[in-house]
Amino acid sequence: MALSLRTFATSVSSAVAAAQGACSSLLDLGVGTPGRALLESVSGVGLWLQFVALQILTKTRLATSQGSDADSFVNDFGMTRLPGTAATGTVTLTSFSPASQSAVVPVGALVRTVSGLSYAVVQDSTNANWSSAQSAYIRAAGVASITVPVQCQSAGTAGNVAAGVICLLGSAVSGIDIATNTAAFTNGTDNETDAQLRKRFVQFVSEHDNATLAAIENAASGVQAGLFVDGAENVDVAGNFLPGNVVIWVDDGSGDASDNLISEAYAAADAVRAGGVSIQVVRPQVTLGNVSMTLTVTQGAVIADVQAAVSQGVATYLNGLTIGAGASYTQLIQKIYASSTSIAGLSNVLLNGSASDIAASTGVVVRAGSVTYD
Repeated sequence: MALSLRTFATSVSSAVAAAQGACSSLLDLGVGTPGRALLESVSGVGLWLQFVALQILTKTRLATSQGSDADSFVNDFGMTRLPGTAATGTVTLTSFSPASQSAVVPVGALVRTVSGLSYAVVQDSTNANWSSAQSAYIRAAGVASITVPVQCQSAGTAGNVAAGVICLLGSAVSGIDIATNTAAFTNGTDNETDAQLRKRFVQFVSEHDNATLAAIENAASGVQAGLFVDGAENVDVAGNFLPGNVVIWVDDGSGDASDNLISEAYAAADAVRAGGVSIQVVRPQVTLGNVSMTLTVTQGAVIADVQAAVSQGVATYLNGLTIGAGASYTQLIQKIYASSTSIAGLSNVLLNGSASDIAASTGVVVRAGSVTYD
């Protein structure tokens, strides 16, 4: 039941109405009369009691708690608010004179945007350009460019940028002249909000009550903010019938969750599974959504800026799709129009070469591919 709150004026008005209703004759409750003063003093005490009740509720009831009070409430159950995550992606490092020398790109080397947002090169031992001996990425002489993974130095959605926004070197690297991100970054997330925390708390409690598929999915999703999690029972990863097995697909929005994230999600899911039940925690299969279009902008608009906004809008939509969900062709067009007010016309929009949806499929996630303009 919602709590009904009163102001001082409504409290006095209700008191006057109650007092008059209890008497057979007309009461003199004008301003300055003893009766009016008595009712106003009682109303003032009532407001103070109402304030005390609200203070108690904000600290003892999650539905009315905020900030640190909400944190302290869920902490008593062994649950914590999920922190924000830093956006990740890849950048292409290029040399204007590749034949003259090679380049060694160390972990921690910085690239940045014009606005000053910095991204640090991170280690990926599976990258073809990684050298274990030098603990760095190597651009061999004669090779114009290499692609390396980077991570924003600050957590949050501020690190989500459109393709081409990362365009400067933040630290000097001999043999590298320019950097650029060919794809948008969209997997950075802010700290879990109070509303999100309240919603997850309900799932957290139910997870400890039973070992259902929903409970296992919730356990895996609680590893990191902004995760996409989907599961299926009694099948293997390929979709074949396998009694007693649960498959959990996990993605962080990039389409390529790290080995560490998969391991953490597995450990969390394994902790709540029922005895005798086997689980598999894997990355979903990725279907890239490649978009092409003919774009006309309004007079005076900078076409490069409009294209950047459209590319970011397309990437945000596709990279925000849940695992197992398809991509809607009509929604894609809506997202394109919503990305910029400088769009004068739009035609020949194709999603993977056709004017149709990408069908939904279990264990498959749609992520942004290329965006090209005719």
